[in-house]
Amino acid sequence: MLRVESPGLRRDRMAIAALFLVNGAVFGTWATHIPVVKAVHALSPSVLGLALLALAAGALTAMPACGVAMGRFGARRVLGVTGLAFSGLLALLPVMPHTAGLFVALFLFGASGGAMDVAMNAHGSAVERQFGRPILSSLHGMWSLGGLIGAGLGGLGLALLPAAIEAAILAIVFAGIVLAAIRHIQPRLIAAGNDGPKLALPDRRTVAIGAVVMFAFMAEGALLDWSAVYLREALDVPASSAGLGFAVFSGAMAISRFLGDRIRRRVGPVMLVAGGALLAAASLALGIALNHPLVAIPAFGLAGLGLANVAPVGFSTASARSADDPAQAVAAVATLGYGGVLIGPVMLGFVADATSLSGALSLTVGLCLLIACGAGTMRGKRFRPAIGQ
Repeated sequence: MLRVESPGLRRDRMAIAALFLVNGAVFGTWATHIPVVKAVHALSPSVLGLALLALAAGALTAMPACGVAMGRFGARRVLGVTGLAFSGLLALLPVMPHTAGLFVALFLFGASGGAMDVAMNAHGSAVERQFGRPILSSLHGMWSLGGLIGAGLGGLGLALLPAAIEAAILAIVFAGIVLAAIRHIQPRLIAAGNDGPKLALPDRRTVAIGAVVMFAFMAEGALLDWSAVYLREALDVPASSAGLGFAVFSGAMAISRFLGDRIRRRVGPVMLVAGGALLAAASLALGIALNHPLVAIPAFGLAGLGLANVAPVGFSTASARSADDPAQAVAAVATLGYGGVLIGPVMLGFVADATSLSGALSLTVGLCLLIACGAGTMRGKRFRPAIGQ
């Protein structure tokens, strides 16, 4: 039987898309404030690394617990609390008076952002099932768009206002969007009152999906953190242009995610993930082998196109397989994936020290091939299109 899209469901989709946008925008804004915070606290590179590790530790701590919280309190309440906390903490980071306080604030910032990420993906997957067709890639596209908007607003604001005032203004704007969006989140999709097991271990298939997402996040993190360094130091690109690799990669990811749902409906999730991973592997291998910026920069863009939809397909597949407790499944996949964000850039750093930047980036080719080999884990039931689609 074909499903009809109700006005309430369409409003819910717009609301969860707005929350994805806010989450990305807060992260994008924070990225522009990192140099400011480093200067204010006179942080050395190693201490800054520890501070950013505190953010990641907060996210990894909160992600598994978020599945339990959604079962107890429902998605709507968790999204509201984490969205407001994530937005509000953005305003605190530039004004923390002591380094110890900054570490605590970053831990809480990461925890609220990570929990919001799990809740968004779990609820977005539930909305996707109600629609009867893929929508999660476009929601991740909104996150990518939010990151670009947040970085743009953050950079512009810092040129006009003190960091503390600019962060406070943006935090209020983001919190306002969260409050407006939460009103349209349907609580029945992931309702409160689930008395199921607490922090249950995921099954093998969910772990396998999480591993594929982890490989994708390792590759993404490595390219986002090291592409500019590679262009500057290995290919002698001017410092003013070294960021082109990051910009092209990020922009291509956003485009691919907005197109991903349509492609997934045509070719299926396995082909989308496997084909994208092979495209990324081939383009990166060519870019590294030819060792020229005019090849490397487009190669980063093609890698972004190929890797962009691995995570949204993974979250969608894990949620659909665990209809009884989708939030726990999404939490498990998100936790494994976020671990990849931590491991990838660090791993490349050690390999670069031992070999070269080209040798380190070659590891991303292997990660893409592992994704292609594991694409079969994304196999699931076909969506039933709604009337009028």
